[in-house]
Amino acid sequence: MSKGAGCPQSDKQAHLTIRTDLHGPLALKRVFVGVQMRWLWSLEMRKINRKLLILAVILPVGCLAGLVFGLIMGWQFLPVKYVNTEIGNFGPTQAEEYVLVVATEFSTDDDVDRARQRLAELDVPNPEQFVAYLADKYVQEDRGPEDADTVNLVRLSEALGVGTISMVVYIATPTPLPTVTFTPLPTATPTHTPTLLPTDTPTPLPTDTPAATPTDTPVAATDTPTPGPPTPTFTPAPPTATPTPTPPPVDFVISNLHMFTIQENGGCMGNHNVFISVGDVNGAPLLGAVIGDPPWNNFRLVTGEKNEPVFNFGTKLTEIELTKSSTQVQVVEYPAGNPVSSEQTPTLSTNDWEIPLPWLVEAGYCASEAECTARRADPNRVGNNTLCWGHYSYWVQFQATHPF
Repeated sequence: MSKGAGCPQSDKQAHLTIRTDLHGPLALKRVFVGVQMRWLWSLEMRKINRKLLILAVILPVGCLAGLVFGLIMGWQFLPVKYVNTEIGNFGPTQAEEYVLVVATEFSTDDDVDRARQRLAELDVPNPEQFVAYLADKYVQEDRGPEDADTVNLVRLSEALGVGTISMVVYIATPTPLPTVTFTPLPTATPTHTPTLLPTDTPTPLPTDTPAATPTDTPVAATDTPTPGPPTPTFTPAPPTATPTPTPPPVDFVISNLHMFTIQENGGCMGNHNVFISVGDVNGAPLLGAVIGDPPWNNFRLVTGEKNEPVFNFGTKLTEIELTKSSTQVQVVEYPAGNPVSSEQTPTLSTNDWEIPLPWLVEAGYCASEAECTARRADPNRVGNNTLCWGHYSYWVQFQATHPF
């Protein structure tokens, strides 16, 4: 029984031994295969990471190289060419580049007439003043005396007769003063001069000389003329002092100030602006003048920002929008950076109560001053707003009193 009872246990042990022998190598093989797969996977990941790293380095470098190459090709070898483009349609930047081209050509051929013809193709109110504006702009930027663009613009402005003080200062070359060299005078060398001794000279004795016998000689009578009255001598009058012309009290005056009529302004729902133009001494549009409102200094405008005709008044060069407010304007600089004196406008307002009654009547907003007073808006009275409160416009034109 003991032997029979022990047989199942022996069989179980044998079975376990067989399973261990069978499953042991498979487990090791699985472990080996797993390690090998992980190693292969890490190798593949390293290769991928290396490729990504190379790509991350090459891609920005390649893009930068392509950008530089494109810029060089665009600037040097394949510049932009305007084909079938009207010069009058140029924007401000293109117009500036066009003027630089004209100035460069003038520096080589000195042909003023050709330069005028080419500048006349620009759609600006005064091409010559536009050249002067650019020249002053480049001088103010302090590009240095060797900058070719600045030199060409200044030379072209001088040839067109629109040079300014800043250009004269720019092209003036200071002449060095002569150096005084002290030259010493030659020193005299003393020489020895012998002193002569006196010599004894015999003195001759006096000799008796017979006296001459006096003789009476007749003297002929002569007529002595009597002098007449002295001849008058012409004395020139002292020179008359040339009167010195009195300089104008200001550099710019208001040549035209006009409040738009109700029809010109488009009714009570129309504009609310101040349209401004500045002219030179001859009335031609002047670009580059700075408009301000001292002493408040709420804005700073430069003529040339606009270029539009306004009815038959002239060319609008800049403008201000008034939204139920008021202002007083004047020219403060010309060119930019050079302060000038100017007349200042009276208050220009879109508020009824700040507008003189005669202005409202003349512009057709009411038939009489009494009607204007009754209908205009008033901050001290409620309900009075039957005019065009907030919708009034003005035209202001300044003119230089002397050449710049």
